Amino acid sequence: MGTLPHVSVIIPCRDREDTVIEAVTSVLGQDYPLLNVVAVDDGSTDGTRAALDSIEDDRLCVLSNPGPRGPSATRNYGVKHTDSEWIAFQDSDDLWLPTRLSEQMPQLSSGAFVAGYCGMLVKSDTSPDSPATDRFPRPGTPPLSGNILVSLLHSSFISTQMLIVRRDIFDRVGGFDESLNALVDWELMLRIAQEGPIDYIDSDLVVQRMSANSITHSNPKRVASQQRILELHYDLFSREPAALAKHHHRIAGGLRSLGNWSEARAHSAQAIRMGAAHPRYLLGWLRCATRTGL
Repeated sequence: MGTLPHVSVIIPCRDREDTVIEAVTSVLGQDYPLLNVVAVDDGSTDGTRAALDSIEDDRLCVLSNPGPRGPSATRNYGVKHTDSEWIAFQDSDDLWLPTRLSEQMPQLSSGAFVAGYCGMLVKSDTSPDSPATDRFPRPGTPPLSGNILVSLLHSSFISTQMLIVRRDIFDRVGGFDESLNALVDWELMLRIAQEGPIDYIDSDLVVQRMSANSITHSNPKRVASQQRILELHYDLFSREPAALAKHHHRIAGGLRSLGNWSEARAHSAQAIRMGAAHPRYLLGWLRCATRTGL
């Protein structure tokens, strides 16, 4: 095992005055000493910048993004202002447990991995008393470590807050795709996983707390991003027909929820072709067919 490396943690912030101090201090409170935090205010219209400026810690650098430009561009902007060997990410309404880096970095410093991630609990709001409603990665998505590309093609299970990645790998794959409005973590991981093995520690070291303005809540953005990711990585998905069928089925479901029955039917038909007439895919197609008169 090599010498423990320095880690830079990037936190994009926009209109999160109520949660950003807790999010930042959960990172600064790590028991891992070799870290700094770059918090980038993305054109907030509330007291987010004042809240950041109130945190007195020499390890915190507060920047103002020439924005607002969105979370992906803001993360990329923050990374450009770091020179650490490893990069991690935090969201401005979420929490890290104090041992997150000390549990992950010894294994990552071995040189055997291009990135690593941990387990994450999900809460429906930011109340400290709220119970967890979900957990990632969910059961049934093996393999979770090593070569996980096939697992990632089937489902998105590594949120940005869970990820620690080598800086040279992040730069090599081109960082976050700034054209996407959702699922940017999944699209990034599809590229990172092609660069080498990924480490996983089965401990819940991150807590995701849903805010009213979370992108995760926006179905139109999610569906548009699902379609764009399919376009960007179609050749990759084509190598795993079952994953391609599943992705078409998800897109069809999203389009149905938006009332776009014709386009949903086309994706349902593709799911059937790739998925060997899976009952769920057939049911999805029938729902569309009855709405479009086919």
